[in-house]
Amino acid sequence: MSLNSVSGGYGSSTSRGGRQFEDNQNPRRCTCEIDGRRLRAVIMTSWTDENPGRRFYGCRNWKTKNCGFFDWLDEPISERGKEVINELKLMKIKDSSSSAPTDMEPEIVKLWDFVQALKLESSEIKKKVRLVTAMLLASWVLFAYFALI
Repeated sequence: MSLNSVSGGYGSSTSRGGRQFEDNQNPRRCTCEIDGRRLRAVIMTSWTDENPGRRFYGCRNWKTKNCGFFDWLDEPISERGKEVINELKLMKIKDSSSSAPTDMEPEIVKLWDFVQALKLESSEIKKKVRLVTAMLLASWVLFAYFALI
């Protein structure tokens, strides 16, 4: 099935992580807004072991914003199709001259998510430290008050 047979035509744009396509005939919109208008989702390709080569609609800003918009374009692939594609992915990695996979994007996304979780945890700890500091200060004031009476 060609890209044009899905909905009548696509404009293409490239991103650092790979190729993305816009669906000009049947655009989907994610929840991100610029100037009060929802952004048009782009078509990307999944390379996970469970859905290799399967296309989906996603937010064009998924690396910088986590709006979570996601909608499958293709039907699920057969189990045999998954096996063949995953074997080809492994062969490509083994044949490459470097020991590391050429596409490090999934690892970068995992690291980004980990950093965001650490930032959230850090802000929660800062709130708790402020609360304990305020409680300690209040206890000193009360102690001084009752010591003077």
